[in-house]
Amino acid sequence: MSDAIREKIKEMDLVTQHLVQPDDLNYHNNLFGGKMLSWIDEGMAMFVMTKIQYTNIVTISMDNVVFRSPARAGDIIQIYGKIVKYGKSSVTSKTLAITNNPQTGKLSEVIESEITYVCLGEKGKPIAYFRTFTPPI
Repeated sequence: MSDAIREKIKEMDLVTQHLVQPDDLNYHNNLFGGKMLSWIDEGMAMFVMTKIQYTNIVTISMDNVVFRSPARAGDIIQIYGKIVKYGKSSVTSKTLAITNNPQTGKLSEVIESEITYVCLGEKGKPIAYFRTFTPPI
């Protein structure tokens, strides 16, 4: 599995990392799913803001969120991402969250999904930001 994961992340950027702490765990000592989604959404939003050079964005969807394996205390969560599509006011990113066990070096895929953000104007409504923005190569 580690080779397959390494192949997936080869063309993605490391967005953020988190160390799973005891306070992040549920009754069965697995990372809370909501905590993981929060880390992904926050990290990917900052990644997208930096890439598009615009900060007034909101999450409109997280598609195909499937938890493939648990994370436990002491695991390092690494979140990778890349932008895959631009709309008139939206930007879609692909994200992959993995666990990296620092003691064993084992990598496991936790979540792979797409997140779409929308650019808002001063009045809180979507704006066609990407009509004037030229994405970096």
